[in-house]
Amino acid sequence: MELAAGLADMGHAAYVIVLGSFLAALVNAAFANGGAMVILAVTSTVLPVSAIVPMHSTLLLGSTASRSIVFRAFIDWRIAGPFLVGSVVAVAIAARIYVELPDRVVALAIGLVMLVAIWLPSVSWRPRLRHPWAIVGFIHSFLSTLFAYGALLHAIILNTGLQRRQVVGTMAMALTGMGVFKITGYAINGFDYRPYLAVIAMSVGVAFIGTWVGKLIIDRVSEKMFRVVFRLFVTITALRLVWVSLATAGQG
Repeated sequence: MELAAGLADMGHAAYVIVLGSFLAALVNAAFANGGAMVILAVTSTVLPVSAIVPMHSTLLLGSTASRSIVFRAFIDWRIAGPFLVGSVVAVAIAARIYVELPDRVVALAIGLVMLVAIWLPSVSWRPRLRHPWAIVGFIHSFLSTLFAYGALLHAIILNTGLQRRQVVGTMAMALTGMGVFKITGYAINGFDYRPYLAVIAMSVGVAFIGTWVGKLIIDRVSEKMFRVVFRLFVTITALRLVWVSLATAGQG
């Protein structure tokens, strides 16, 4: 009853977010990435600007945690372990900075990050350091804590020689840990998750279903068609955020 009441309090936004969480989990399981951008795009349309980034972390947790369980046999701890060490330090610093940023700055930054991520050519970077993962964890987590999207891990892990399922499992474990750190950081610095507990619980639940479906179709879905629709959706959402930010600045 409490879960239903919580969803009802948020109105249609709750169901949009739950559906987005399912799709994000499916996309992540099938293509190893893209789910974070789905969640970012969905929450940007129905949540207050100040809640987008903190909620992004909680809604992705179901997707990343379920993938880390489903693909646990494929996790490379030589990557995930050091990544998490760098991550916890970065989040401790960046979460405090985030809560001090004005909404219009957050909206503009998220919109621009989304546009850059979706339209710039894919970057494959092979760092010269022999053991770069703690540094990667710090930089990726710092950017992700501020703007909900780090991207660095995705660009580098593809050059490790890991197989597709190893990439999915290792990224899932690294991002699950980072998500826990981020949620803790936002909460310590004043973000109140209580009004969103019902939608978070439902979203985490459907994410496990989405991951299971994604694993079933991992070799059957046309990635080319998905990318076309995905890019259009993210672009429209990002432009809306930029417009909201500029309109707000003009009023100020």
